[in-house]
Amino acid sequence: MSIKLRLILSNIAMIIVPLILFFFASLLLMIFFLGDIREMANFLPESHNYHQSVQEDSKLFFELKEKSVMKPDELINMDYLQSLDSQLENIKYDLIIRNDGELYYSTDGVKNVKVDELPEFGSETNSRNLEEVGDQTFAIKQHDFYIEDGSKLSLFLLRDASPWNKFMKTFFPILFGLCLLILIATNGLLSYFVSKSIIRPINRLKTAAQFIKNGNLEHSIGPVRNDELGQLTLAFEEMRIQLNESRLIQKQYEENRKELIAHISHDLKTPITSIKGYIEGIRDGIADSPEKKEHYLKTIYTKSVDMDHLIDELFLFSKLDLGKVPFEFERINLKDYLIDYFEELSFDLRKQNVDVDLHLSPNGSCFVLADRDKFKRVLSNIVNNSLKYMEKDKKELKISLISTEKKVDLIIEDNGPGISKESLPLVFKQFYRAEQSRNKLTGGSGLGLSIARMIVEEHEGTIQVESEIKIGTKLTISLPQDCKEVDAS
Repeated sequence: MSIKLRLILSNIAMIIVPLILFFFASLLLMIFFLGDIREMANFLPESHNYHQSVQEDSKLFFELKEKSVMKPDELINMDYLQSLDSQLENIKYDLIIRNDGELYYSTDGVKNVKVDELPEFGSETNSRNLEEVGDQTFAIKQHDFYIEDGSKLSLFLLRDASPWNKFMKTFFPILFGLCLLILIATNGLLSYFVSKSIIRPINRLKTAAQFIKNGNLEHSIGPVRNDELGQLTLAFEEMRIQLNESRLIQKQYEENRKELIAHISHDLKTPITSIKGYIEGIRDGIADSPEKKEHYLKTIYTKSVDMDHLIDELFLFSKLDLGKVPFEFERINLKDYLIDYFEELSFDLRKQNVDVDLHLSPNGSCFVLADRDKFKRVLSNIVNNSLKYMEKDKKELKISLISTEKKVDLIIEDNGPGISKESLPLVFKQFYRAEQSRNKLTGGSGLGLSIARMIVEEHEGTIQVESEIKIGTKLTISLPQDCKEVDAS
């Protein structure tokens, strides 16, 4: 249930519930102070009485009215009037006969009633009206008529309603106080429960926020309700998860940065130390022949080239990691691109006794969106990485191109020494080398495959590696195929 609906229902309940409780409380008080509820009904108008529609007092009243028409003189006959005493006593009513403004007859219960305080002649009513007569309140039925001599007679059926009147005067403050108490108690309870249902999740959010403030991102809060606060809690929990993931990523970045600095320091220090040693050898005269000097200078140059290559690799890796390398994508036929690339590389491959076997897709052209220079860097890094570790007399590279409706798979296989299962998950990690000697003849910079992976990912592709010891290594590059028709122009 939403908070909006909950507040609407609680506001409605704050009105309806007190009214219901007040009604029942008032009813109980009336029964307690006035006795049987049927007694109270006698003081109400007939239309609200739950008794049968024709009551004893109504029957008697109608009989007297009929008598006033048929035999009006009997209503001034004392014997007849006195004969009504028992019937009046049974229905707890009194009778007053007024003749020309003077009291003619009254029963014992109304002896103290002054006739001039009764309603005037002509104000006849068939229903019970509550009237103040002196200090008392009566439920009165009145009938006015004339007798044969022209006298004005008024017949009054009276029932003492003073208990009801006294009750209303005495207990109205109690009823008012009761109403106020019920209103306060009901609204207080409803406000408490509604506010509690809102404050409790807010307090949970406050506690969770305090945990985050103190750096504890492991404190989880799950939504327990399907309302606005539940949605807020869910959003807060998603924020916590993302913050925790960001913290872990930041921690990993920090570790990678430290590792990067350590590797850079090592890979730069080694050739610099070697260069310093050869320079000192020339300066101190150790290289005392032209052949030695030429060898020392050639070694210094080689080390400098290695350092320059390492710096270029580091610079490219850093820019790729920061997303600062611009890519110029164009639609290329990967099949033609590979043929051109390996034709360009064929002379160097023949010098190293490498046999290249091209198995290109027979399904026609394979178009992809790629940056020609950056993708060439990917191929160069993979091919060079394969050739570095090949120690066989006959070196083999097998290039396969497989085209499907949605992607193009480029598979590069070699017959090198292979990579152990333990090292496979790490080959794309920066500075990782399966050969740990860090020898420049075999180890390389350790950034080649990392750079290749980053460039392939910028092409919205993937790169995977499979390998078996002493059999060889297979790398698979998957790129999304560009299926757009070539512009006829």
